[in-house]
Amino acid sequence: MLPSTLLSEATDCVTARSLAAVSLHRDLNGIGSKMNSAGCVAINSSATAAGGGGAGLGREIAATITGDGDGDDDTTNRRATAVTGRPAATPETATGIQYKLFVALETLFAVVLIAIDLVKVVGLALVPLLYEIYTIAVPRREKDVRGQLVLITGGGNGLGRAMAHLFAARGAHLVLVDIDLEAAERTCTELKRESGGTTKAWAYRVDVSKYEECRELAVRMERDGCGPVDILINNAGIILFAFVGEASVERENAVMDVNLKSHVWMTRVFLDGMVKRKKGHIVGVSSMSGMYAFPWGVVYSATKFAVSGFMASLTEQLRIQGLSRYVRTTCVNPYYVTTRKEVVEFLQKPRFEALTVDKAAAEIVQGILRQDFVVTVPRLFGVFTRFMLLFPVRVQQFVRDYIMREHELNDKLNR
Repeated sequence: MLPSTLLSEATDCVTARSLAAVSLHRDLNGIGSKMNSAGCVAINSSATAAGGGGAGLGREIAATITGDGDGDDDTTNRRATAVTGRPAATPETATGIQYKLFVALETLFAVVLIAIDLVKVVGLALVPLLYEIYTIAVPRREKDVRGQLVLITGGGNGLGRAMAHLFAARGAHLVLVDIDLEAAERTCTELKRESGGTTKAWAYRVDVSKYEECRELAVRMERDGCGPVDILINNAGIILFAFVGEASVERENAVMDVNLKSHVWMTRVFLDGMVKRKKGHIVGVSSMSGMYAFPWGVVYSATKFAVSGFMASLTEQLRIQGLSRYVRTTCVNPYYVTTRKEVVEFLQKPRFEALTVDKAAAEIVQGILRQDFVVTVPRLFGVFTRFMLLFPVRVQQFVRDYIMREHELNDKLNR
């Protein structure tokens, strides 16, 4: 029989080997030598405590447990079986088991950390989430824009013109930028007449797809005494209803230039002034096509997705720069505004609502004045679109076919 002290020390040595395997699992090449050393030290200490007669037995147990010694593997295994009841543990077998145990514990630990982080995120997000829910029921107050300067690209016609009238009615001054100078000047005349001359309005012809013309616009505005821009509304855009390859390359290129580059260039020109004054608001008019893929205008839809991405990234840029309190952003996603009779009739079916220009403009201006980050018109369709994105593509396509009835709309459009 082995002395109980030596058996205890031998057990401690095995435990030491296990701990060494855990601490050195990332350096398996050197783990065997380190564990062997630990085993010999423990056993030799045990042998010394047992006296001279135990020294030889201590060395034998050390050789058995660590797999070292002068004998061959068969001799070692026989010794190990006699002492411990099982074959000697080699570095490969001992470390393999302990390594698997460590990996399992490490995985469990990682899962626990992720769970803790999720609890933190939910806890921290709860307050802003409740606030957003509250603002749906009780909308934020609209900011006062009396005396402020609002610049609207594409302001001579359509949605831009309608927004200009609404801002003028609230006491703002307007700069209308359009490729159609006559339309912009006509709208300026209307604004001045309706306000009894109290509204200041300027009209400029600018190709907003060209950076040089956008930069020159700022120079001309300063020369004309317009004042600093408080709200920049990037509204200019070209609508293109066409499958890929149906329109000319020149037309598709123009759509991409105006619909995206104008947002980048105008923001680049006027953002610095807003940052220096610590006051400003940048609005990007995207589209529901920037949230919901529009198959009848692939290039157009792609540019609107790009605008939504640009505005989201700009919002985060201002936030991490510590400027979001002073320079606000709003991305606008209006539903399709159309004048084609057959499309209007289809969209007016119970599941849809055709947007008139005036109605869309009213909701957009309201969202801008409430300083919402994202404005979808109508709001319910925005909620529906985000909900749709949670599902696999095939489920989304099923909804498009049997709820949105897009095949019917395709027939209406004679595609």
